[in-house]
Parts: sequence; structure tokens; C-alpha cells
Amino acid sequence: MTTRIIDKLSPELTPILFEAGNRKLVLLEGKDDIEVFEEWFMENLSDICFHAPGGCSNVETFLQETLEKSEKGEVYGIIDRDFRTKQEVNASLSESAHLFILKRYALENYLLEPFAVWEELRIYPSKSFKVADSSAMEKELLKLCEQLKTLIAANSVIYDASTGAKYFKEGYIMSDRANIIQQTSKRLNWELAKVEQKIAEKEIIIQSKLDSIDNAYQMIDGKQLLHQILYQYTDEPKTKIRVEHFRRLLTRTVKEKIGLHTDILWIIKQRILSESQKR
Repeated sequence: MTTRIIDKLSPELTPILFEAGNRKLVLLEGKDDIEVFEEWFMENLSDICFHAPGGCSNVETFLQETLEKSEKGEVYGIIDRDFRTKQEVNASLSESAHLFILKRYALENYLLEPFAVWEELRIYPSKSFKVADSSAMEKELLKLCEQLKTLIAANSVIYDASTGAKYFKEGYIMSDRANIIQQTSKRLNWELAKVEQKIAEKEIIIQSKLDSIDNAYQMIDGKQLLHQILYQYTDEPKTKIRVEHFRRLLTRTVKEKIGLHTDILWIIKQRILSESQKR
């Protein structure tokens, strides 16, 4: 039996609900996310439908509208953590929650497991890739995380400021701390000394998390890290197509050779797919 609409829905949302039908609907931020989740949960696609309305705010808006205006109760959203606090993340994982916040910074952080990165880079066209094993790869990834520290700190300051200033995107020169501080000052229209102090405070927090991959990946933007991995270890141009290709390789390797992270399994298997059994 299809979902019965009990109030007028936005034109964008109605076809999504009809496509989902009796399946559980999970809203994701982007089309790249759909590709990952559909690969990871291929065997469950008869029970679950993934859709990306485009961005975090649309996930929240579409989710709220569906819950309020239709009888489809089995609709959920999954969004990146970004700079949200541990308290915000934990609150989203409550028994009655429909919007889940990932514990790691972004979905990409779940692709960048040391073994998966090492496994793909060792057979990828590379700059004489010489990392011995996954343990050595973990150390290299933590080094890259540390090199990204100032850039991530600057984006965190911009996030806290809530002024609409532009974030530093993937590929920005991460090694020039003075330039990052200067550009942040311009973007926020703040005094240089104030910006430097704010960034330094964030750097201390980030540094305290760089003792392990799991901790580091709560703070370090996986999209930024993925770009740096390709820049450091591969010869090919860092085009969108190349990035997407490498993401697909990692997606497959994580599923087939490592197994999905417990964060992901808990949300999909325990909270979403098993929800109907509780009703």
C-alpha cells in the first residue's frame, strides 16, 4: 500500500515519496553519498530508498515536512557532523530521532580507513608509492591531518562566526599558515590578531585529537583529506572525475575487505531497518 498524503507537499517532495513507496526513505546530503550507501547496502535496497535533496539544510527541511504533512513515519536523514559538538551528535542518536549526525566529520572519513587507502594507492598510478603497510599508512594519514590543522581550524572559526563568509575549499594551500590567517581575517572582516588567536585556540583542540584515526576523523574534513591524499600520492590530475573514481574504489574496498564502521551499521541496521520490527 502506497503512502497516503494527508496534506499538500512541496512539488519536489511528492515524487520522492512515490519513488520510495513502502520502503524506508533516507535523505542524504549529496548524490555522491547515495552512491556510497547504495553500494554498502545493496542487499537492502528492496527495504530502503536513498535520496539526496541537495545539502544539509534541504535534508532537514524535507525530513520535517515529510514527518509533519504525510503519514510516512519511516523517513530519516543522515548528515555530516561538520563542526557540530559531541552533545549535538549524541542528541541526534536518541531513541526517537529521525535525523542522524555522523560521529565523524563527513561520510568521506568513513571511506578513508588506513587499510582501504593503502590497498588502493599501492595499485594506483602513483609517485613511487612506498608506504609499507596499513599501519604505516595510518601514520601518514595522521601526518596529513596535522598538516591540515590550520585550514580546518580556520573553517571552524568561520563556522562559529556565522557571518556567511566563504569556507576554504579542497585544494587550498594548507602549508601557509600566515596566508590562511590573513585570508580568514579578510573573509570575516576581523582584525588579524583576533583571527590568529581564534585559530590558535582551534588548533590546540584539533591537535589533541590527532592521537588516533578515529579521533582525528571527528575533526578533520574528509573531503579536504581525500584531496590531499590524491595530491601527495598520485600522478593523475585532481579532476572531479578522478576524485569520484577514487571514492568508488574506497567504497568497494571498505565494504569487501574491512567491513563497515559500527557508526554506519548502527544507524542503518539498528535504527532504521529494524525500526519497523519495533512497531
